[in-house]
Amino acid sequence: MQKSKFEKSILVELQIKTTTAGTQIVFPDVPQLRGKYVQAVEVFTATHVAKTPTQLTTVADAAKNGILVNLDVNSNVIIENIPYYTLISANNGGLIREFKNLQVNINKSNIYIGDGTNIVANTAALFCFYYTDRPIN
Repeated sequence: MQKSKFEKSILVELQIKTTTAGTQIVFPDVPQLRGKYVQAVEVFTATHVAKTPTQLTTVADAAKNGILVNLDVNSNVIIENIPYYTLISANNGGLIREFKNLQVNINKSNIYIGDGTNIVANTAALFCFYYTDRPIN
């Protein structure tokens, strides 16, 4: 059996308090990701995960086209304005977006509300980060 390249994973939620277009919502601090190497990311809508671990309702499926994702590495946004939709593995034949050894600065990463029409306030964008303690060759 082949060993998985993802050693660990963590769900991270971003509460959306306002649906105003142009709003940036910064990720909360996630101590588990400090100094770690992100190998993949996927996101979810309420169609896949109804509630987050803190019992917020996950963003509706209709909201997926209004959210853009920005991931910061070494004070540079290297994943810039990638549509939330493209990170939903269920929408992409089960494909989880893989990266190689990204040391994401989660406190400088964010989501951007491009179109708040189908987003409801006080819901949450839900991410799963797959990571390792050491870089993968």
